[in-house]
Amino acid sequence: MRNKRLLVCDLDNTLYDWVGYFVPSFKAMVDAAVETMGCDREKLLDDLRTVHQKHHDSEHPFALLETATVRERYADLSLRDTAKALDPAFHAFNSMRKRTLQLNPGVREGLAAIEKMGTAIVAHTESKLYGAYDRLERLKILPRFRTIYCRERSASVHPDPDLSTAWLKRIPMQQITELAHDQAKPDPDVLLEICFKERVSPDDTAYVGDSVARDMLMAKRAGVFSIWAEYGTHHDPRLYADLVRVSHWTADEVAREKRLNVEAKSIRPDFVASTSFDDVLAALGLT
Repeated sequence: MRNKRLLVCDLDNTLYDWVGYFVPSFKAMVDAAVETMGCDREKLLDDLRTVHQKHHDSEHPFALLETATVRERYADLSLRDTAKALDPAFHAFNSMRKRTLQLNPGVREGLAAIEKMGTAIVAHTESKLYGAYDRLERLKILPRFRTIYCRERSASVHPDPDLSTAWLKRIPMQQITELAHDQAKPDPDVLLEICFKERVSPDDTAYVGDSVARDMLMAKRAGVFSIWAEYGTHHDPRLYADLVRVSHWTADEVAREKRLNVEAKSIRPDFVASTSFDDVLAALGLT
């Protein structure tokens, strides 16, 4: 097939193994928090799930500080001092992330090759601003994306307002477009809006993502060339079970996901990238 003018790229599990990095990092944080506080692990996990559901985000920043367990344990401390008391937990998360967050094979070279051939690349993720930016920056691929379309940030208080302000100033907001919570996959209007803003027709656009029920269904509905990153669907089932334990999904959202999965059974992606991101180059006619 001929080269497309625009590649819209999902991030989590398409460019890097999000489950393989986030779940071990989260578990390390919980283990350290339990050891520090001497609290009940299952109760803390229940509390974290409640916070995640409140913010519709399983990686809500500093969710630990909002849990009932922590608020009761450190009721006499300020938010900043509470964060200091739980520094071993946050350090454990960061340490594990350094070891586990890495690009999938072929991604760095593939993005460079696609850009070199004149195809614009934008990111589209349902992760919120801080998480999306932080991972792209850590993985040193932020410059590859003309625009990053992500969920709007949560309205929450950072334990250190000075650090929060300084961190936010680092983000190149001219490169970011925050989408409202209800602008969710697989709504084709989201993808059509991206095409409109990037001034590229859907016929001249490709979308690559790992979820058939969300990414591929959305691309098909929008009339965009769909590339299924099948290589991004292979996860350790034990890690996935740990993720579900603290997921932000409510009962209604679980039911919606089941309906989408049923509809997705009839979806046939235009191209299947089965082994690595290298296959995406083949889908775009670059190999």
